[in-house]
Amino acid sequence: MGLFPNFKRSWGPTDDRWFRNVVGPTTAGVPVDEEESLKYTTLMACVGLISGDIAKMPLILFRRKKDGSKERVTDHPLYELLHNKPNEELNSFQWREASQGHLLLWGNTFHDIDRNERNHIVGLHPIYPGIVTVDRNRSGEIIYKWRDENNNEVVRLKKDIFHIPGFGFSGLVGKSMIQIAREAIGLGLSQEQYAARFIGSGTHPAGVLEMDGNLGEKGRKQFKESFQKQYAGLGKSHNVMVLEYGLKYKGLSMNMQDAQFLESRKFQMSEIAGFYRVPPHKVGIHGSNSNYNNLEQENQSYIDSNLSHWVSRWEHALNMQILTEQQRSSGLYFKFLMHALLRGDMTARGEYQQKLWQMGLPFNRILEMEDMNPVPGGDVGFIPLNMIPADMAVEAAEKQIEQPTQPPPEQQPDEEQKAVRVGWKGENRGIMIRDRISRAYFPLIEQAAQTIVNKEAIAIRKKIGQREDFTQWLGGFYDSMPEYIRSKLGPVLTSFATTIIDASYDEIGGDVKDHQRFINNYIDTYTVRHVQSSVGQLTSIDGDEEKEPTDLIVRVDEWTEKRPGKIARNETVKLSSAMFQVVAFGAGLSTVWRIRGKETCPYCQEFNGRRIFTGQSFVGDGDNVKPKGQEPMKIRGTKAHPPLHQGCDCYLGV
Repeated sequence: MGLFPNFKRSWGPTDDRWFRNVVGPTTAGVPVDEEESLKYTTLMACVGLISGDIAKMPLILFRRKKDGSKERVTDHPLYELLHNKPNEELNSFQWREASQGHLLLWGNTFHDIDRNERNHIVGLHPIYPGIVTVDRNRSGEIIYKWRDENNNEVVRLKKDIFHIPGFGFSGLVGKSMIQIAREAIGLGLSQEQYAARFIGSGTHPAGVLEMDGNLGEKGRKQFKESFQKQYAGLGKSHNVMVLEYGLKYKGLSMNMQDAQFLESRKFQMSEIAGFYRVPPHKVGIHGSNSNYNNLEQENQSYIDSNLSHWVSRWEHALNMQILTEQQRSSGLYFKFLMHALLRGDMTARGEYQQKLWQMGLPFNRILEMEDMNPVPGGDVGFIPLNMIPADMAVEAAEKQIEQPTQPPPEQQPDEEQKAVRVGWKGENRGIMIRDRISRAYFPLIEQAAQTIVNKEAIAIRKKIGQREDFTQWLGGFYDSMPEYIRSKLGPVLTSFATTIIDASYDEIGGDVKDHQRFINNYIDTYTVRHVQSSVGQLTSIDGDEEKEPTDLIVRVDEWTEKRPGKIARNETVKLSSAMFQVVAFGAGLSTVWRIRGKETCPYCQEFNGRRIFTGQSFVGDGDNVKPKGQEPMKIRGTKAHPPLHQGCDCYLGV
């Protein structure tokens, strides 16, 4: 596919197009027009390079959302038109390559717009730019005129033509880049023609043989054949030459005039590359300025000073001429993805992507840049733990963590513990960091829990109508669930726990040996808790004669809607506290129960400031907690750390 595709209309010998080459010669004596200029190899290389780069960049239709984010719109007819197939004969690459070639030669690209009966654009057909005239009608409207295959004048209004103008003084019509640079191009073409004639005429022999006397025509022919047989050809260039009868060989070297001619050709090639703002090395012109140390900078310069402004022309034209005002108001816009040109080598790409991830770009966005499929949980961005926006620091300190209440004198830490603890301010900073980790992992845990709950709900709904064997089926189903729960939730909890341990170690020091064993034990315990909770709720409903099958459906519907969030809230508090306590006990410290502030429930306030050491717990299974003026709350399970109950957000300090 070249720069000139099959246009929508065919042309005959009577059309004006066939007289386009009647142009005056340049000063160098060579006539130059848009097509003739392509015979100059340097110009063809520049045009082909830029056109190919514009064509290979993905052209995407986006919609900007109200929150400032954007999404790809792949189900819109215009996406198919511009991204894949602008008309029945050309794909998007061919169409854009040809269009950009028109811009680089004629300074304009024109396309006849096809619309269906609903006035929707269904096709864009390129028009040969050399025959189009841009004018105004009597009403002052911009019109486009050319002649069709029958030599009839065709007139189109602006709304019916997709037109991208290049540089021009009016801004409405671009100037032909070839006509602007025709003298430089003519000089380059004349130099190529001169060099071709010079070599083709063969008037520059490598050397001469001198001898006394005249061999005659027959003698010269025999001598030449004998000489070439002995010394000419591959493998004979370095043979020792033996000359007889007074023969003398004189080699002919390039004179200064020839050397200047070659330098002039090289300069002219560089001038054309500069005219198109293409780094010389990209079109095969190598010199002292081309080396591996600066090629990366030159490539970046090519994108910044050349491709970016062509891309901007394309995007503005597409958005203003292809999209309607209503579509633009709805947030639709076209955009080229220039990162396709910035991939670089594997090392550079890896470093670039790592920096993006550290800046908070979600992992799935990075995978999208590499044309890879997203992964579960990859839509959450992460930031370094020791950074927080300045305007959030005070708010976080005041709202999220109120200054801990001093524990009673009998529960104050001893002098040795005071020496190793980080103090109240350090404790606040530590819980802020743990809170940020918990918030980052909350959606990941919730998503994994949602997958587990969905599996339970789907299986249970299928079995609802078979009450006679429901209990037996329930036991068999949940026998296989622990492994599934570990596979879905285990990796997320492991990552979360490891991050909390690292942050806790930075906060209080100490040494955690075999921390993976603690994490595995926690995940096993959670698996048992999850299965027991599910089976207990379901058997309780199924065993109640007053309950109907619909009650089971109501319960699993409730699970699907609310349970993943409850799991995520509970486990971010529970696992964070458990892993912090592992680090604290490993450092030989005790841990103290902390509440968030005065709004904390009265049951948790009963524990504020209580301290325990390794092997102890804050409250035992079956114990009652009875704050003043409140009903007693029976504790289920031994509590060595928060949460005390569902929804508890207390934390541990040292």
